[in-house]
Amino acid sequence: MKTAARALSIGLLLPVMTGCTSLYYVHDPQAGVISAGQLPGFLKSIRCELVTFYEIERRRKVAYLLLAKTSPDEAFTRYSYFEVAPKLYGAFTVELKVTDSAGLGAGTSEDFKRVLSPSSSETVHVGPTLSGQGTYDLIWSFLLRQDAAPLAISSDELPNPSDRARCYSAPIRTLDDLEALAETSLGDPINFTRINVNGQKPLAAWLRDNGSLMSENFLYPAKGAEKAEPAQMYYSFAVQVIGGIEAKYSLVTVSWNPLAVQGTGSLQQNSNLQIYINGPGSAYANAAKSGSSGFATPKPELGSAENPIHIAEPKKEPDKGKTGTSGDKIKPAAREPEATRAPSISRERPYLLAPNAVFPPSPSQ
Repeated sequence: MKTAARALSIGLLLPVMTGCTSLYYVHDPQAGVISAGQLPGFLKSIRCELVTFYEIERRRKVAYLLLAKTSPDEAFTRYSYFEVAPKLYGAFTVELKVTDSAGLGAGTSEDFKRVLSPSSSETVHVGPTLSGQGTYDLIWSFLLRQDAAPLAISSDELPNPSDRARCYSAPIRTLDDLEALAETSLGDPINFTRINVNGQKPLAAWLRDNGSLMSENFLYPAKGAEKAEPAQMYYSFAVQVIGGIEAKYSLVTVSWNPLAVQGTGSLQQNSNLQIYINGPGSAYANAAKSGSSGFATPKPELGSAENPIHIAEPKKEPDKGKTGTSGDKIKPAAREPEATRAPSISRERPYLLAPNAVFPPSPSQ
């Protein structure tokens, strides 16, 4: 009976364990909280939120520079912005990870009791353990041009709410209209499902507010070397869901006290979204983490007072019949009087000491 009980307890669990211990049986990470059918719409939502944010920051920068000429304080209050580099790519990654586990729980035991005499007995205790775990990870990486703008609709084209490409079903005319749409979760022009932060603020508006906070020490009031230049935005959003089940069987007889089998199984799904928004100095910011970026003052502009242009006159043949020779004469080029020439402005330019290391996307822990 003892042998039969052991075979039963292990045999019942083997079919479950096979899925966790063999690469011939894998689990699709898209089956769970976020399914394969939801991914296209979710990816469109990310794209549209980011493109909306890019457009807001571009229009805010234009408005800021225009108003800052007359009222710098008001310009910062109304139009502070994060400078999105239009010639760089942004990126986002979507990770779906599923972890399956199954095993014999701690409650599995075999206690065989034998009476030796009226006053003594012996008990043999066996507590077998067996567990298996499988982890299945999916990571998708996407590039998104940071000069992207919401697609407009021509005057002869009718709005199509089911259009899978466009984010909005009508053109956005002004910055005020764009700001209002960024704060709205529902409406006729919106042609995608909004991603809401804290359940109330759409992601594009939330990114805009974070960009204003980052520019606090760049646009106003710090000056010169005291400025903290916003270089890159990085956000990571992770959702974890865990479900499990536990089953236990116990038998008590004269000889078995008890015979118990406990089985456990669980499924854990992790969904992770990472967003990268790059400013003009993003490469230098990443290199600075390893001490591989610096700054230097470039040479003054050629032709300025600090770096004049010298012109060599052409060599002249000596006149026959006259004594003496004429050599090359070098004269500085004529310059404007100092009073009328604007002084050159030297700006510190960053540079890389070594190439940035490139790391492929890695699974989350």
